[in-house]
Amino acid sequence: MSQHLSNTAYLARYFKALALLVLVSFLLVLPYTVWWLYKSGDVAVERAVAAQAKGDFVLFGSGVSQDFVDYKLRLYEATKPEIAVLGSSRVMQFRGDYFRASFINVGGTAGNLAVLRSTLDGMLAVHRPKAIILGLDFWWFMPQWEPKPFNEEPATSGSYNYGFESLKKPWSWLLDGKISLSELAAPLTGGFRAGRYGIMAQQTDDGFGTDGSWYYTAETTGRRHPFDYRFEDTLKQVRYGVKAFYWAKRDQTGPSAEHLDAFAEIYCRLKARGIATFVFITPLSGRVQDAMRQNAVAWPHLFLLSEALFARGIDVLDYTDMRAFGSDDCEFVDGFHGGEVAYARILRNMADRRPTLLPYVNMARLDAAVRNWKGHVLVPNAQLTQLPEVDFMRWDCPKRQPK
Repeated sequence: MSQHLSNTAYLARYFKALALLVLVSFLLVLPYTVWWLYKSGDVAVERAVAAQAKGDFVLFGSGVSQDFVDYKLRLYEATKPEIAVLGSSRVMQFRGDYFRASFINVGGTAGNLAVLRSTLDGMLAVHRPKAIILGLDFWWFMPQWEPKPFNEEPATSGSYNYGFESLKKPWSWLLDGKISLSELAAPLTGGFRAGRYGIMAQQTDDGFGTDGSWYYTAETTGRRHPFDYRFEDTLKQVRYGVKAFYWAKRDQTGPSAEHLDAFAEIYCRLKARGIATFVFITPLSGRVQDAMRQNAVAWPHLFLLSEALFARGIDVLDYTDMRAFGSDDCEFVDGFHGGEVAYARILRNMADRRPTLLPYVNMARLDAAVRNWKGHVLVPNAQLTQLPEVDFMRWDCPKRQPK
């Protein structure tokens, strides 16, 4: 009996000591985790926006949250630009360097027409720009993507209100091999770089620049294998009619009338407020478009989109096929995201065809970018990285070395 009591007392002392150890570890680990997230800049949207609003070259690439709406609206409110671009991630390659007026890229915020509307409402509630460029994704105009385009859908739900899940990130990244022990110790060793907010920006210079545009630095410089290598993932979506490349139903002979009406309402609202509004259809890579044209009846909401918009009185420019404007697949990040040079071509052509855009655009810089960096995704920027662009898709693209 005494031996049993002795064992029970030992176990009680053991579990008390273990509980105390866990408590002490938690009390030490918790503040360090908070400190790490603060120093890395992953929970620093306010500090990043404040630095970017000053005009400093700052990158914000958080690994904690990929919901960009809150960040973009904060940046827009802080800068109150004369001209802004709005759309999905497919417009994030417009750079402020190519504008003569103050500019913010609000791209990456609108995944459908309802969120496009609510994001515009959020923007106009704090500032009315002189001009807006709207980039349209063809899949916005089909019911399979968004059943009710007139529904009210909030632009943001506080995407950077970090909670307990954020505290687990550094440790899960360490276990997954996404950060090293030296990176985990960076707050102690001074390993984090100034002007880089968030682990993506710290590690590979991926992130949003001062103007809100996105830099795909890791893939284009060969530091990370492309997710959509040789456009395989996008071509698979085309082949099976999934995700953004849903096939139209048999009774669909063009873009949805309800979705066209929803966009027409957005367009007319902007025009009624005296905002110069420039609308374009975002580009696809040549290989992806060729694959789609083999079964063009599956995507009438793409191939008949510009015609349907014109019929509703919407002035739209169609950049679906960038080969018509001198571009090629060497200037694409993946199957349906053009790079900086491709978007410089778009802006240059838009200004040629719509003279009211000319006062906002720096034509000399656009000409230089297109002339000097044909076949590239990035125009070299020493403030971003010293690494040159490589032929990351292995298309045999000629890549120049910056001087």
